[in-house]
Parts: sequence; structure tokens; C-alpha cells
Amino acid sequence: MNEAGARKAALAIAAMHPADRSWMLARLPKAWKATLDPLIREARRFTTIDANLLQEALDGSANVPMADVPPPAVLIAVLDGLSSHWAARVLAAAAADHAEIYLAACGKLRSEAIRRELEQLQRPFPRALAATMARCLDEAGRALAAREVSR
Repeated sequence: MNEAGARKAALAIAAMHPADRSWMLARLPKAWKATLDPLIREARRFTTIDANLLQEALDGSANVPMADVPPPAVLIAVLDGLSSHWAARVLAAAAADHAEIYLAACGKLRSEAIRRELEQLQRPFPRALAATMARCLDEAGRALAAREVSR
């Protein structure tokens, strides 16, 4: 059981009615129970769990506040400074609607490399990472625009 999966499972179990929680824990393998028990206690100690927020946390469906995507020329300039690996992640996280604009402006090899990366990315894209990358794109776009203005 990976750490993220254990935390999600513990959060879901912590939100259950006590009878349901006991029933669930009684049916888990002992090793899982040993891993989950401290996480469940922690979740129950620090939070009152809202069912809607729990569902969002478990399925990643909550909307991530997105930064404004810079104009296409700025977006292209920022992404050109990144490896294809990171360019794909920035596109997926913060500018998915603009991916085709950028890929059309790329050379064939770069475009293909970014498309391959995009196909392999986790769905849904992790919310915290997407929010951070959106902020970074916004900041890089502003910095690039400020440099252009000062020229």
C-alpha cells in the first residue's frame, strides 16, 4: 500500500459511522490495519469530515483555482525554456486548452516528445501540483512580459 493510498483509505474509513468503521477494519489484512490505525486516529483527531469535501479529496474532483494563462506568444516563450518533460506537465496542469497552440508552434520532434509525455501523465493531474505549476507559469509569464517591456 503506497503512502497516498493509505492516507486516502484512512480518511475514508475515518469518515465512516463507528459501526461501519469497525466492520471495515475487521475485514482488512492485519498489515493494512496496522498501517491505517494511526492515520485514522490522526484524521479523527484533527478534523470534522464533510462528506462532500471527503469525496473531493478521494477522487480529485475539486476544481483547482487556475492562474490566467499568458498570451500565446508569452506561453510559447515560457514553454520553450522548459524540457519536453516539464513543458508537458505545465500544459497539462495549467494550460491544457492551449496545448494545441503550443504544439503547432513546436518543431516535429519536440511536439512528438511532448505528446508522448502528455499521454503518460496521471489522470486526474494532482491538484496541488497543478495549482503550483499554474502559479509558476503565471509568474514566468509576468517576468517575461516585464523583460520585454523594459527592452
